[in-house]
Amino acid sequence: TTEAAMQVEENKASTESKKLPVTVLSGFLGAGKTTLLKNILQNKQNLKVAVIVNDMAPLNIDAKEVAGAKLIRQEEKMVAMQNGCICCTLRGDLLERVKELSDEQKYDYLLIESTGISEPLPVAQTFVMNVDEMTEADEEEGEGEGDENEEQKAMEEDKQNDREKKTGEDEEEKEDDAEEDEGEQKSLMHYARLDTMVTVVDSSTIFQVLQSIEALTDSDMGGASDEDDRTVCNLMIDQIEFANVILLNKCDLLGGEDSDKMKKVEKLVKKLNPKAKVYKTTKSDIELAKILDTKLFDMEKAQTSAGWIQELLKPEHTPETEEYGVSSFIFRSKRPFHPTRLSKIINGFGELEKKLESQKTRTTASPPKKIKKNVEHLFAGVLRSKGQIWLANAKDFPMDFHSAGKQLSIEPTGAPFLHAVGEEHWDEDEKKGVADMKEKGRWDSVYGDRFSELVCIGIDMDKKAMVDELNNACLTDKEFEAGAEAWRDYEDAFFEGEVKQYFEFAGFEDDEEGEDEHAGHNHA
Repeated sequence: TTEAAMQVEENKASTESKKLPVTVLSGFLGAGKTTLLKNILQNKQNLKVAVIVNDMAPLNIDAKEVAGAKLIRQEEKMVAMQNGCICCTLRGDLLERVKELSDEQKYDYLLIESTGISEPLPVAQTFVMNVDEMTEADEEEGEGEGDENEEQKAMEEDKQNDREKKTGEDEEEKEDDAEEDEGEQKSLMHYARLDTMVTVVDSSTIFQVLQSIEALTDSDMGGASDEDDRTVCNLMIDQIEFANVILLNKCDLLGGEDSDKMKKVEKLVKKLNPKAKVYKTTKSDIELAKILDTKLFDMEKAQTSAGWIQELLKPEHTPETEEYGVSSFIFRSKRPFHPTRLSKIINGFGELEKKLESQKTRTTASPPKKIKKNVEHLFAGVLRSKGQIWLANAKDFPMDFHSAGKQLSIEPTGAPFLHAVGEEHWDEDEKKGVADMKEKGRWDSVYGDRFSELVCIGIDMDKKAMVDELNNACLTDKEFEAGAEAWRDYEDAFFEGEVKQYFEFAGFEDDEEGEDEHAGHNHA
């Protein structure tokens, strides 16, 4: 009945209000996270706050700084987590610590200051993962095997738990009974509510970081294992794209909040994450209401907040007014890329300093001369790109195209094109997807769902010239009409001779699960 449904909703709202709200602070070392934490503690307006500080340094300097500032009142609790990255090796520990704090029912709010090398997504996943599953995954990670699969299983099980949770009053009663069972540990989302993901950015160094190819293992940030192949640029973009709130700190070093330099930084960050609330700060000074109890976090929305995803979700790419040279474009093609021609283009991605040097030369030249377009520098202004491409000599498998700054990768997605799988093997969702593509004219009568779709975000981009060059890298009329068999023997420009395995789908008996997006990110 309507009355019963209203009662269920009231019960849910009451349960939700009892959960411990959590704000997670992310950002590079030196960006201003600890300063922000101090500001929050100093101005917390009589809130009882628990704080978890996670720093990779063995002495936990960040925890000592906050405690040494004498901003910690008696009712507050400091938990220092040492020798581990919050987004990987200590997630099980984090989960249990947050649960303990929530069970104490003494705190109004929880702040988690993550280490500078943490990615926000895995931290957020902790709030929807089962305690037992998380502990098992951590144990297997310590043994060096199986952690990604356990993580995927746990996420799927918790998604099912979420669906069951919404079915009504009977399900709530079952959850209450389960909570009374001492032998059963529940997902953290039953005890704490992830409220806000805050990323603090050092505005004065953002462009240097985006131009960097420095690996985390070579940086002075500390904590990365020898197996960690991420770059500082990749990490910064991850932290920006997943945030609800982004603080552009150290405005004073760029001439203040209203300077052109700051406006350019702000425009770029909003392009990378159009859904986030962006604030410009000096010394991490911000109103508490903008970062505490904002109720902004939503896992489903957070996973689609990145600018490149938002661009792809638009029915059409709307022409935009370029402010401070920041813009984006989408490239789409139903023709595959010629691997050799594509390889010549991508060498120049993200080399912003070359574009700046070129502009400087052009500005100082006297008299002005007509400059011939340099393909190598044409894509230098691309600071972020993401999408799926179709390579001619990898006929049956789409490739994930990803760049952050100068680092660019092209990797198999792991799953073949639906057309290659065959209609008899499609499930209901896939059938609906195909119907939708046909309705929108994106299904080809010969090659099905094979196509390329790529978003580029950057600065001072000649979008028309770039789109023309990408089209030139696709097959010509003659090459396309020659047919797929003629493409099989094209030069392997990306996979060192292994591309042939992606040319033809061999069938389900040889299928392997696609690579987890967290693969390769292993902290010892």
